[in-house]
Amino acid sequence: AWGVTMANGTPVLGNVELKGRALVLAVTSAERAKRGTALITDALAGLVGSPLTTIETIEQAMAARAEGLTTSEPAPAIAPEVATPLVHAMLDRQYRATLDEPVGMLGDISPRAAVRTAAGRYRVAGWLKHLENRSSAHPEPNDPMATYDFTWMWRELGIEDLRK
Repeated sequence: AWGVTMANGTPVLGNVELKGRALVLAVTSAERAKRGTALITDALAGLVGSPLTTIETIEQAMAARAEGLTTSEPAPAIAPEVATPLVHAMLDRQYRATLDEPVGMLGDISPRAAVRTAAGRYRVAGWLKHLENRSSAHPEPNDPMATYDFTWMWRELGIEDLRK
């Protein structure tokens, strides 16, 4: 089995990338492709055309990579004053939802549930520090991921006193 998770343990079900004028959805199963295509079609309501589908096995992907056939276009430059509020708003939504979802680093319980005990508060503090350290370790210090402020999470979970 092959699975990818985010730093907080949330499973990654697919990847959406804008390549030139194409919106590319990459997933690891036909079911996820169907579900992701439906979500994107609904969300973008007429802004995208009919999807084109290609299927690549793991073996094909590995062979293409070994032969240097995979290419990655550089992401278009987006002004920091545009990118930062967008990325921060997306992270706010993601982390707000995560506060009520099971987190692997917390023993598969939600951060809100974990902070109900003394031991849980310390585990949540460690998890938040992990998130902050991962975010601040970005090679570009002005990148929106590196400048994200986690203060609201500490406050909302009532463990500001554990932030050192």
